[in-house]
Amino acid sequence: MIRVMLVDDEPLILEGLKNIIPWESLGFQVVETARDGLEALKKSREVPFDILITDIKMPELTGLELIRQLKKEQDHIHTIVLSGFQEFGLIKEGLQLGIENYLLKPIKEDELISSLLHVKEKIKRATLEEESFLVLRDHSIWRWFVGKMGFEEFKQRMSFYPELQVTPPLRMGLLKMEWDEQNETYLHMLQMTFERETNAVSVLTPTGNILLLWLNCSDETWGEELEKFTIRLNSMKKPSEFVFVHSKKVTDLNQIQNVFRELEMASELKMLLPEKEHSLAEQLYSSKDKNSAQAQKYSSNYLNHDVLEQLANQNYVSFKKSMGEILAQFEHEKPPLLMKSVLLEFFFHVKNKFFLHIDYEVYVQTLHQILYLETLDDALIIIDKCIEMFDVDFSLQDQKYSPIIQTVLNYIHQNLSEEMSLKTLGNSFHINPIYLGQLFQKEVNCSFTKYLNKLRIEKSKNLLLHSYEKAGTIGKKVGYTDATYFYKQFKKLEGLTPSEWKKVHQQN
Repeated sequence: MIRVMLVDDEPLILEGLKNIIPWESLGFQVVETARDGLEALKKSREVPFDILITDIKMPELTGLELIRQLKKEQDHIHTIVLSGFQEFGLIKEGLQLGIENYLLKPIKEDELISSLLHVKEKIKRATLEEESFLVLRDHSIWRWFVGKMGFEEFKQRMSFYPELQVTPPLRMGLLKMEWDEQNETYLHMLQMTFERETNAVSVLTPTGNILLLWLNCSDETWGEELEKFTIRLNSMKKPSEFVFVHSKKVTDLNQIQNVFRELEMASELKMLLPEKEHSLAEQLYSSKDKNSAQAQKYSSNYLNHDVLEQLANQNYVSFKKSMGEILAQFEHEKPPLLMKSVLLEFFFHVKNKFFLHIDYEVYVQTLHQILYLETLDDALIIIDKCIEMFDVDFSLQDQKYSPIIQTVLNYIHQNLSEEMSLKTLGNSFHINPIYLGQLFQKEVNCSFTKYLNKLRIEKSKNLLLHSYEKAGTIGKKVGYTDATYFYKQFKKLEGLTPSEWKKVHQQN
């Protein structure tokens, strides 16, 4: 819905504007009304909207003065002016300010609808252009943040956006939301509102969260920036369940991935725990400022490749010994914040990277045990519990595959549209890519590349039959960034091009 504010100092005209046309059926929503320019300006800072329909002559603040002020504060707003016959001089000034149209009173229904639909089309075109620009930019930023792109490649990608200089110091925030229905259009609107109305770079992640970057933000202005963002966030429509977490100042870009990972864990903790326990998450992940003894210690630094490979191969004795040695380093810290942080990192890794199916109550109960642990013995008991979950989960899966291959297969099926190779999977699951390829061929009786292509083509066939999207778009959806390669693979496996195959099978 495109949001509209109506402003007129005559109550009857204001009421008439609300009822003259079927707003919602045309794709509009009247979100606010005001009786004069001053009231409208105040409400504009509290309620987001896209179109302003305002009388040109009003007390307190005229329509032109209102438009002029909004141009300074929210330049994206489109304006339609209402006027009388004797006000053409004012209308000329309004045109210079960039109004979309002017309507003479009394307002005619067809003329208002025509003006609104014209503005709607402009907004739609601008939104598509802005979304396309943001999608490419966001994809690069997110891939760097999660470690799927090196810094040199990231810098090269960012050269296309010279206005965006990602240099230290910076601050990061993560807005995590639970939606009953993920509304992609609304998420883009939320993102673009933050981009326009705050000083944060707003990145929409593939998981539907919004990552915020405050660049070149000094210690003196940070409090003001955070307050401005919080006020804007609280004034906007959001799902009932959402959390926002932010980092301390980041002075070293090499720590970006660690800080982002900890923001993810802090936000997930806040989502799962009751509000009264949110301070525990903040203690763990927000206490690492430059004056803290924990300043350069990140939980992800301790779960190295060798330790996780022991887990992946179900070498539990060695794994428990390694984890015990890691956690023992923090045994004498009071409170044992880093021990809890490392253990949480391990628990989230087990659940998310190995796709464990953990009952919700058990999940929350384990989080509580980690948050309230006091000794190394408490931590080792929790590790035993996690190993037991891991062991049981894999024992329930298809026995013809080893744990690591089952994990890789789960990942492939759940992330089919992502770029992946034996090298990237080897890095993700802590196993030599050459060995992984040999193991995959042996157990699945098919090469990794052939298996992935077949899976992607099968999914594309389903989309071709049940979607109106073009074949090239479908190819991208299933993981082929190069449309030519998609067509080539499709014809190789099916003997027909995607279009030919669709035509044949839609007739049957």
